Amino acid sequence: MIRPQLAGRSGFFRDKLLLLILVLLLVNTSLVAFGYLFVIGRFTDNDSVLFYKQELARDLSDYNHRLARELEVYDLPSVRDVLAEYNHAVELASSSDELIQVMTNQGRKVQEKIHEEAASRLKERVLIAVKNDIRVQQTTDKTHLMIRTVDGTLTISPDRLLNEGTVRHINQIFSPGRYHGNQSIDIEIENGKAQLVVPLTFEDQIRALSEDLNSLRISLQDLRVQAGLAEMVGPGIILQVFDAEEGRGSESLVHDADIRDLVNELLSSGARGVSVGNQRLTATSAIRCSGPLIMVNHVQVPTNPVLIQAVGEPRLLTSGLDIIRNEMERTRGLVFDISASGFIKLPAYTHNE
Repeated sequence: MIRPQLAGRSGFFRDKLLLLILVLLLVNTSLVAFGYLFVIGRFTDNDSVLFYKQELARDLSDYNHRLARELEVYDLPSVRDVLAEYNHAVELASSSDELIQVMTNQGRKVQEKIHEEAASRLKERVLIAVKNDIRVQQTTDKTHLMIRTVDGTLTISPDRLLNEGTVRHINQIFSPGRYHGNQSIDIEIENGKAQLVVPLTFEDQIRALSEDLNSLRISLQDLRVQAGLAEMVGPGIILQVFDAEEGRGSESLVHDADIRDLVNELLSSGARGVSVGNQRLTATSAIRCSGPLIMVNHVQVPTNPVLIQAVGEPRLLTSGLDIIRNEMERTRGLVFDISASGFIKLPAYTHNE
């Protein structure tokens, strides 16, 4: 009776052991399968990232090729070499990290070389244009010509050294879309010959920058004078306009429209600057009547006479007023007093609104 009981207990434990082994096998199989799928998926993801970055690297290469063609330096061996080096480095990269390094370092090197060669070729073209200028060929004294582009704006100093045809040619060389960034070209002219000036030392660079700064200050002052924001001096004429001596109503008085017509005639005759009643005229100045008063720049000016001063060639300014002066004298009886002067001083515009 005892042996059957012992045998039943042994079979029960054996069944539990087999079940436990089966469960462990299933768990291990699942873990192996999950690990395999994880590894395969990870490698697939990495391959996708690498492929994506390779496409970006090739897009950057295409852009650099287009840039070199647009800036007309694609034919230069130095540019072709850096483009080839970049493409070779992209093909050798075996990971996304290596590709990032190639695009960052090699890509920057390619673009720096393209812009460097483009700037060099631009300077050569500008120098050729300057050398062919007839005024430059006739220049004997040592002169520095400074050509600058800042945010697409071209400035040439001194501005009257080159003839108009050369200036137009240089503008075409700097045409938008062909060259990028700001450019600075310093050309030395002596005995009809022009050559590029390249600062070789730190002191030379400081000296060149100082000369540039002085030139810009002079140009700025010239612009301020021309715009009416600074005093202007020079030869010109002094014009006084009186009401008619015998009153004929409104027609016998000097009106704002009369002053505007006279100012326009002066500007058409080459006046560089004009003031009315010691008020400097600018592009935004207003001349209008306010009842019996005449306002210039929102300031009342004296009348009878109205004082108009203009800087320019006195003979041209005087002759430019002949027709309108004769008409006003004949039809309305207005009186004119015109005198030439070797020194006229126009005040700077002041804001009085």
